[in-house]
Amino acid sequence: MHVGAGAFLYLLLGAADASAPPAACRVESVVAGIDVSSYQGEIDWKQVKTAGVTFAFARAADGTALVDERFADNYKRMKRAGVRRGAYQVFRASVDPKEQANLFIKLVHRIGRPDLPLVADVETADGQDPETLRTALRKWLRHVEKRTRRRPIIYTSPSMSETLGKRFGRYHLWVAHYEVDCPTLPEGWRRWTFWQHSSKGQLLGIAGPVDLDHFAGTPKQLRRFVRSRS
Repeated sequence: MHVGAGAFLYLLLGAADASAPPAACRVESVVAGIDVSSYQGEIDWKQVKTAGVTFAFARAADGTALVDERFADNYKRMKRAGVRRGAYQVFRASVDPKEQANLFIKLVHRIGRPDLPLVADVETADGQDPETLRTALRKWLRHVEKRTRRRPIIYTSPSMSETLGKRFGRYHLWVAHYEVDCPTLPEGWRRWTFWQHSSKGQLLGIAGPVDLDHFAGTPKQLRRFVRSRS
């Protein structure tokens, strides 16, 4: 298992499986990360980095109605601390997908280029039928990919399989599945790139619980992923 400096602290503070990805996942190594929003309040990113966190995603917006009040601060401080940074937007199928995408891209790129591809956080159908959601999500994904020249990430859970269908497998998967040795993949995907494996992590530099994540690979593979355009 490959881990960065300070990983021992990360293990002690709530990610006990970070050094031993289960064989059933067919992943030989993982890299530790987190994801945050305004719910975590002010974060000491230097301590987070020292605790063994290599990458992080910060919420930028929820649809077009809410811009996360701590996004800019988190996004800037991640870079200063040497944490690979990414950003996500809660996707709302009831809102114009291009308007959502344009807001998201503007929020991110006015501060600086992300290390990781942008993320559509798809947790709900938002009161829409499955086909409406799929059509809107495809428009969001295509628009973001065209504007950023990087293939986006879809964050979702196995419970969204029926709603999403099987046609999004070309996009990187960030799967949310807790209290399991290996995540169940939504339909359409054969592997995960990121796995949110806990919502109850305790970490130096953050007061209260935080989501814990794995990247499927070694630090070298994460660096390669950061440089990739696909």
